[in-house]
This record gives sequence, structure tokens and C-alpha cells, in this order.
Amino acid sequence: MTGTLLSVPATAASLVQAAPSYADPGSGTSGASGQRSSASTSGIRTAASPTTVVAVRYGSTGSYVKTVQQRLGGLAVDGIFGTRTLAKVKTFQSAHRLVADGIVGPLTWAALGGFPGSAPTPPTPPPPTTPPPSCKVTVLRYGATGSYVSSAQSKLGGIAVDGVFGAGTLSRVKSFQSSKGLVADGIIGPLTWNALGGFPCGTDPTPPTPPPPSNGEGISAVVSIAQKYLGVPYVWGGSSPSQGFDCSGLTSYVYKQAGLYIPRTASQQQAYMKRTTSPQPGDLVFFGSPATHSAIYAGGNLMISADHPGTVVKKENMWTTPTNYGTLR
Repeated sequence: MTGTLLSVPATAASLVQAAPSYADPGSGTSGASGQRSSASTSGIRTAASPTTVVAVRYGSTGSYVKTVQQRLGGLAVDGIFGTRTLAKVKTFQSAHRLVADGIVGPLTWAALGGFPGSAPTPPTPPPPTTPPPSCKVTVLRYGATGSYVSSAQSKLGGIAVDGVFGAGTLSRVKSFQSSKGLVADGIIGPLTWNALGGFPCGTDPTPPTPPPPSNGEGISAVVSIAQKYLGVPYVWGGSSPSQGFDCSGLTSYVYKQAGLYIPRTASQQQAYMKRTTSPQPGDLVFFGSPATHSAIYAGGNLMISADHPGTVVKKENMWTTPTNYGTLR
């Protein structure tokens, strides 16, 4: 929960005209008896037990932000003080003849019905035995790959968790940002990570444990399966016939159809598969180390490949010497 602590009373509704500008806008009671204090004869009311007000503003998060959103109405009650909450606060302030600065301080809290009681007491953490790990947020954007992308995709939901920040992930990120009142720029930075539940701090997220490598059954079908998709357009990030294929999207999809597991990206496939100097049809061809391109070895000097934008899946001669071949045999 974030905000700004202000040592001022929680309510301002009982300010009276005779009070000086710095007068305590108190509740008008003295203790539990409800009797007015003697100061009321001078036109000033005093509060029995002032509450420390937490001012919230753009970028704040937590339960106080949710309270503001609930009382304002017309907002997603998500506890994130984003651009939509900011605009709503300013409109509310203007309607109540307050300074429209977008900061929910004492006067705005009073106009919203008062600050919500005393601040909740957070649980006391155990004393640290070791220094906490440093955490530097990794910003993700279109074109990024890897396990942080997979983590974001999993948190977003509704898209393939393939570790590739492609067009589908970009669209989903922008939609999520808009729903949370964030700038819909498609970049997963600190605020978007926070809205997703937090950046996976300390270490790279551990990917799910894949099944053990195949004993070779199914590899004999890989080439014939791949030939079914000749002519499918190349689409960066594509991993199905309906989407289109990029290089590793084709290889991982065909292997899956043959009942074989390999990771999604070319570099991951290269690291996962056993290297061989005697490739057989159905094995994979890798270019680069770590690999930037993978294809299905079709025998001789041929491969079935999705090369680059503007082309289609095709059987072709290998256009350069491969870095290595990979197999599951």
C-alpha cells in the first residue's frame, strides 16, 4: 500500500467560519461522552483523537485506493491509482469546488465521506537472517523472448505461453493496461508488472519441467507431418497453421503433432536436443549459437523451413552450413 502520511485530522466537514485558517477541522466532540469542548465557545471545534490521513495520488496502490475508487464510482476497483482514477478524482474535486490537483488529501477525503478509520496494521515480518536479494525489474516489449515473457503471458491469460512477445501478446498487454487505467503502450514496465501481481524478483522464473526426451518413436513421422504445412505463410511469433509459422513455431508444432516434446524457441531447442553429426530425416537443423534459426532436416541437403517474413513454409536446400544438428533419438 503506498501513499503519503499527513498528520492532520481525518475530517474537514466541521470547519466553521470563525476558525482561523489553520484551525483543526475536528469532529466537535470530546472523548466518548460526545460533549463539546470548551473551545467551542470561540467557534472552534476540537477533535478527540485525530486520525493520521494517508494521501493517495497517481501511482499509489492498495486498499485506500480501492476505497477511493469505490466511493467515486464508475471505476474498476483494483487498488491501482492510474490515469482513469486520476481523471475521476479531478472531476470530483472540481464538482465539489476543491483544488483539482488529483491528490486525495484531507479535504478530498472529507468530501468523499471521510478517511476510512485507522490505518490497517500490517503483519510483523520475521527479522531477516540474510540481506534480501536485489530486484531490478526487466522491462519487456514487442520482440522480447524468454522466461520473463512466459511469466507475463501466464499472468495475462488468454494467450499462448510460449516466451515470445509477438503481436498477440502485444495486443493482450495493451488491453490489460487499458483495463487497469495504465498507459496502453504495450510495454511491460514497473507499473504493469505491479498490476500483474509483481515482477518475479530475485531469480528468473523456473520453467515447468518438460517430459523426458522421446526414445525415437514418432520421429519417422516428422517429415511427412511437416510437408502438410508447405505453403503456410511465415508470421513472426506464429505457432499454428491458422496463425502462420515462424521457424521454431513450425518445428515445435510439427514435433507436438508427432507426439514429441521440444521447447518453443530455436535457442531452447538447440540446448534441449542431443547433438548429432549423423542426422536423419526428422531431426532438426540449427543455425547460430545460440541458434537464431531452426528447421526440419529432410535428408540429403534439404530442410523444411519457415525462413522470414514474405515467404512460406517450403522444402529447400540448406543455404549455408548448419551450426549443428539436434536429435531426440
